[in-house]
Amino acid sequence: MSNLPQTADVVIIGAGLMGCSTAYELAKRNVKNILVLDKKAIGSGATGQSSGVLRGHYSYELLTRMAVQSLETFQHAKEILGHEVGYQPVGYLFGVDDENIETLKLNVEMQKRNGVNTSMVTMEEVKEIWPEMDTDLFGAFAFEPQGGYGDPVLTNQAFANAARALGVAIKQHCGVKRIITSEDGSTVLGVETTDNQTIFTSCVIVAAGVGAHHLMKNVGVDVPIRGQRAQLVYVSPGKSIGRAGRVPSFGDFKHDQYIKPEVSSGHLLLGNADHADPQFIDPADYDADNYPKHATEKAIETAIEKFLSCFPSLDQAKLLSSYSAAYEITPDGIPFISKTPIEGAYVCAGFSGHGFKITPIVGKLTADLVLEGESKQPGIDLASFRITRIAENDSLKPAHPYTTTVNHHV
Repeated sequence: MSNLPQTADVVIIGAGLMGCSTAYELAKRNVKNILVLDKKAIGSGATGQSSGVLRGHYSYELLTRMAVQSLETFQHAKEILGHEVGYQPVGYLFGVDDENIETLKLNVEMQKRNGVNTSMVTMEEVKEIWPEMDTDLFGAFAFEPQGGYGDPVLTNQAFANAARALGVAIKQHCGVKRIITSEDGSTVLGVETTDNQTIFTSCVIVAAGVGAHHLMKNVGVDVPIRGQRAQLVYVSPGKSIGRAGRVPSFGDFKHDQYIKPEVSSGHLLLGNADHADPQFIDPADYDADNYPKHATEKAIETAIEKFLSCFPSLDQAKLLSSYSAAYEITPDGIPFISKTPIEGAYVCAGFSGHGFKITPIVGKLTADLVLEGESKQPGIDLASFRITRIAENDSLKPAHPYTTTVNHHV
C-alpha cells in the first residue's frame, strides 16, 4: 500500500466506532496528520455485530453518565456529524423479578439524578406499551421513552465521514503487524503494517477490540481482553405487535434476555443476557476470523423458549436467521480507556457489550486522555478505566447491583 504516509502525528489502530469517534474528536481539537488503520473495513469487527440498543439504564453510575452524555449525538446526529445514524426512539423497557424490585427503584432514582429520562411504570402501562407481554411474570418495570436503538454501521460511517471531513486519513485493508518501540521498550516510535511498511509516530491508540491484546502483548503490556461468543436470533413475531406495530427495546432480567425491535421490518432480535457460562473464542481463531458465524441449535432453542415464556401469545413467531458475534470482554466487564507503561501508547478497547451506546463520549474521553492526560467530561473520571485496575483489584462497582443475573452489562 504505497500511498501510506511515512509519518503521522497520531496512528489509530482500528476503524470501528471507537477508533473513528476518537479520530473525529482529535481532529475537532486541531490535531493534524491523523491516520486510522484497519485490517479489514470500517465497522467490520465488533461494531458491525452490535445489536445497537440505546439505554441509560445501568447500575454503574459512571456508565449511566456516559450514556446520558452520548444520547445527544444520537438524537442530533445530522446536525453534529452531518449524517443520520438510524436513531429510533421506540423507548427502552426494563423488567425485573420480585427479588429485584427495590434495587430497580434505587437504580431508577440514581439514573434520574444523572439525567436519564426514566421512571417506574405500572403493569397496566406496560400492557399498553407491549400488550402481548405476560407482565404477571415480573415484579416491576422501568421505562425510558428516549431509549431504543440506532444503527451501529451508520454510526460508524457517520463518525468516519465526519473525521475525514476534518482531514483524517482512514486506510482500510491495512492491518498492523506490530507496534514499534524504542530499544528499551519505553517509548512508541511507530507501527509496522502487515505489508511491511513502517509509519513513524509518537502516538499510537489501540482501538482494535480483541486484537488489542496481541498488539500490546508483543510490546510487553498485558491488556486482558478476550473474545466471548454472543449468539443472536432474528424472529418474525407472526403478527403486528405493540402499539401501531411499534414496541420498545426490552431488557428482560427475569429471563436474562434482551430484545430489540426492527421498526422497518417488524422483526425482533433476541439476545442472550445470561453470562454465567461464557464461551470464549481462541484469540488466534478470532484474529483469523475462524469462529462460528451462526448460533447453535441449542442457543436458538433457548432464545425461543425465553421469548415464548415472556410472550406466550406469539406462538406463531417464526425463526428467520441467527448469527454469532464476539464481545470484547475484560475481566470486570468495564472497558479500558487508558495510557500504558509505554510513552505514547494508549488503549481504547474491551467494551464488553457497552460500546455502541457510549461511543460519542468515549471518543471525547480518549481525546482528553491523549491531549490532557485526564478527563474533561463532567462527572467522569478516567481512573476507573485504567488497565492497572485489574492487577490492583480495584474495579468499578455498581451502585445497586441486581442479584439474579451473572453479567456486567447492567
